Amino acid sequence: MSVFVARMFRALLLTTLVFVAEVSAEPAVAPLSQKPRVLNNFVVQLLDVKDLPGDRRQAFRFESPRDGWLFFRVTAGVGRGGGITATLSGNGAAKSASMPLFTFSSRERRTHEVMRHLPRGEYTLQIESKNADIASLVVRKVPIIMYQRVPGSFRSMPGFPEYDRRFLARCGMLSACNTIGTYDGFRWMKQWLDSGRHTVRIAGGIGGLTTTKLAYEHWGGCMEHPTGVNGTIIDEFYPGLSGRFSAWVPALKRLRAEKPHKHCYLYLAGTAKDIRGIVEPLKDQDCYFVLEEQTYEARTLAELTKEGFARNWVKGFEEYFPGFPERCIHSIGVMSGPSDSKYNDDIYPDVSYKVLKELQFHALATDPVFAPAGGVEIYQSPVCDEEYLRWCARLFRHYAIEGSRERLTDDPYSLSHIKNPDFDEGLKGWTVNPATAGSIATAKLEGYGLNVQGRHGRVGIGDRFATTTRNATKPNEISQEIRNLQPGRYYSVRVYTGDRANLHRWQIHNVSIRIPDAREVPNLTMHMPWRHRPAEKFGNKPTYPCYHRVVFQAVKSTARLVISDWHSPGVPTGPVGQELLFNFVQVEPYLMPGSDVAGIGDPSAP
Repeated sequence: MSVFVARMFRALLLTTLVFVAEVSAEPAVAPLSQKPRVLNNFVVQLLDVKDLPGDRRQAFRFESPRDGWLFFRVTAGVGRGGGITATLSGNGAAKSASMPLFTFSSRERRTHEVMRHLPRGEYTLQIESKNADIASLVVRKVPIIMYQRVPGSFRSMPGFPEYDRRFLARCGMLSACNTIGTYDGFRWMKQWLDSGRHTVRIAGGIGGLTTTKLAYEHWGGCMEHPTGVNGTIIDEFYPGLSGRFSAWVPALKRLRAEKPHKHCYLYLAGTAKDIRGIVEPLKDQDCYFVLEEQTYEARTLAELTKEGFARNWVKGFEEYFPGFPERCIHSIGVMSGPSDSKYNDDIYPDVSYKVLKELQFHALATDPVFAPAGGVEIYQSPVCDEEYLRWCARLFRHYAIEGSRERLTDDPYSLSHIKNPDFDEGLKGWTVNPATAGSIATAKLEGYGLNVQGRHGRVGIGDRFATTTRNATKPNEISQEIRNLQPGRYYSVRVYTGDRANLHRWQIHNVSIRIPDAREVPNLTMHMPWRHRPAEKFGNKPTYPCYHRVVFQAVKSTARLVISDWHSPGVPTGPVGQELLFNFVQVEPYLMPGSDVAGIGDPSAP
């Protein structure tokens, strides 16, 4: 046995699953033994059985290794007049009243999933079935899987869908997570809580808590809500506030003593050494520590993975807090798309932000440094492109529920579909068809990418662009062959534009993006300005660049991309003489909106 596996089994104290003899008059079923299996750093499989016999009562005993979430999934079909009921009861230290988990009624065939937060200990799962076939039954220990936040739709511009209950159910987010963060609740919170899932209130305003009393009252208040809430997540502890740690520790200890049934999560933004004063005194308290892991894009995969994401950060805590990974929630920053502030990590058009997020999830799920991981969350929906939010729902399920150690896709980090997508090399790689001599050029404006477009990860990125000056009689066009496409697969083209003379005016820039030899998906096309906050370098007034997106299905391995400053053929469709700025031309595989995983929708729906 490897050192890693031995460590996992010692930490989890897992026992052998025993198949308990049926209590009906049916003949005894042969005993079944299964050893719990560590799938990855997030998930331990406790039970996996297939083709259970019908028309009998059956019971399974297993042990949950630590306080936290258990995941139950059953796939079954029921005939006429039949039914299935499943209940869970605790034994020994986990002794509890029988808890209903799921039911199937007559003529029902589906997959049903349930998550419950339960104390460590031994449990018995009892299933009664009549005229039914149970194809599979799975029980797993899963981590805290937290979605931040509801309500919380994309805030920088209109055009994206509302991140409401329907959207989150349809994309699989609600079935994949077990905890939702909120400030003051949401309309369907009671139904969510009634389904057995959790909500935690976000406790902001930490800077104004100057005394133990103020901290105790504020955080204690955030652990309550008229609808009911399971605890609070405190935003945020960082080195600049270390002078107050000694006043806050007593407040947190008092809350843990008085409200042991409430959860307490602490956001951390600082090295293990710099915030030791808040972490070490609480290591014996029932708290979770949420590491803010905002990962910027890098030019190359080697540069991106050099630090191993949060590996060294976690190692730092373990120097004075053995077992820290089990109490750690990894907060994966998902700041992406047009941004109104400093939060946009999607800065290079020639690398994939979706692959970056998967590599981060994959590292957390497989690197022994993170084992066993206490939880994972995404931070946060108001600054996340809707496609990437849908992608995160799939990553949650793949790594934190299914327990995969393999990547969800084999897509590369580098995007090779377009050459010179940010015009860093002038017009190299582009075919130029100007309306008049000199009406297409390139230029540079220092601070443009950072202060106008919000590409805040690196200074100087996005400061170069192609320019067109609109003509009354003929459009300006630049074009390039898109390479390395997979026929049948969907792709997106994203482009940023600006009006050089009117950066502070809200307007839609009338341009066109065409892929003539591919199948465009018209209902996914977007042309929309967004607001970026004022910057001193650009007149201390908001700027309004435009975001353009076209989605297409590849027909062959190549396709022609044509970008024009006329929106419609035969007419300028915009001010003649307007100088437009083009950059961030990104072509990447697109995750099409689709149905929820295996048809499993909102777990709180009736």
